[in-house]
Amino acid sequence: MKTGLQLRQTQQLALTPLVRMSLAILRMPPADLTEEIAREAERNPFLRHEAPRSRGLRGPAPTATPPEPAARELSFQESLRGQLALMDLAPETGSLALFLVSELREDGILDVTLEELTEETGAPLTALETALAALQSCEPAGIGARDLAECLRLQLVDLGLAATEAAATVAEMALFAARDWATLGRRLGIDRAEAERRAALLRRLSPRPVRASDTAAVLAQPDLIVTRDALGALGVRVNDRHLPRIGLDPALLAGARGERFAPELLDRARALIAALESRGRTLARIGDWLVTRQAGFFLRGPEALLPATRAELAADLGLHPATVGRAIAGKSIDVDGRLWPMSHFFSAALPGPDGAVSARAVERRILALVAAEPPGRPLSDAALAEALRAEGVDIARRTVAKYRQGLRIPATATRRRLATARGAG
Repeated sequence: MKTGLQLRQTQQLALTPLVRMSLAILRMPPADLTEEIAREAERNPFLRHEAPRSRGLRGPAPTATPPEPAARELSFQESLRGQLALMDLAPETGSLALFLVSELREDGILDVTLEELTEETGAPLTALETALAALQSCEPAGIGARDLAECLRLQLVDLGLAATEAAATVAEMALFAARDWATLGRRLGIDRAEAERRAALLRRLSPRPVRASDTAAVLAQPDLIVTRDALGALGVRVNDRHLPRIGLDPALLAGARGERFAPELLDRARALIAALESRGRTLARIGDWLVTRQAGFFLRGPEALLPATRAELAADLGLHPATVGRAIAGKSIDVDGRLWPMSHFFSAALPGPDGAVSARAVERRILALVAAEPPGRPLSDAALAEALRAEGVDIARRTVAKYRQGLRIPATATRRRLATARGAG
């Protein structure tokens, strides 16, 4: 046996607080970003902060700290950070759990896979799994779920079912909805009383762990604005007028160079400024891509929307798919005064009369067909599918049902009852 010293060089992106800040800022919608900038400027003397209302106007000089913010409701992200801080977590697990908090959608769902995060950040998959388990132990139940089934399973565990029982229950939801107690008993090995108890638990569940903000509130401030010149040519610009302007305090910066005063705060201030600049550049690139790819939409309207995927955008711009997901989440684009979620411009392709058509355009056609239904004689999903096929769109009945449910259009029987009730009234 020989002992020796070996040097091995590996390349890995450490998820330091500064890296977490950069990734989180890209995901933040305007309102959250404004609050985050204000909080950071309040605790970091190197940052000079100018409120958005003074942008482009003559007014007082920037101050080192913002005014005291008004009282506001604790966000679910802040609540999660507080819960994680009370846990006895290893430093790496705690750091990664905080990173995952910043990756959550506004409804508390984690819409990026751990494998993608491993590829993007270099964090070990097993470490991310441990961090996700810590996050999913927080309240509200279902937080950090990656899909509907996991969200429901986590909520059932919180209500007292064992993990295996919860998973089996979610897998048989169709039987619970049909109240098929006999088949449930055979498949799950439970009696009718237990089956009915679990059915009652299922009725208490929510498809999302956090009630998403009202769409109008989320989209109140667009991130991108489509422009048209005198000849009608399309352009796009980043809307940063609603954001505070920040910079480094020259006096403190000069002193810090000589005395090495609070270098970690100076690094954090520089990282925030760099993250904001990077966010703006990324949004601008995505805006240019959308204006080019979806020019028909901006010129002729929603019916001209083309199929497009986030993977295509990521490939064209040389971005990681997770980066694209962060950049689009909770963002909107102003088109002639109307705000559209950026996610609206991405949809699957369906075979159409003149080539592929966007699933979004098919959804709009379903809406139009339902709106034109004869009173008291609503169209079934099969009839809607037949009507679309007659127009050249190759679509299955089950696909129509999925789109109808996503549009929150009631089933045929419910629409018939509603029409009868309106007629009787």
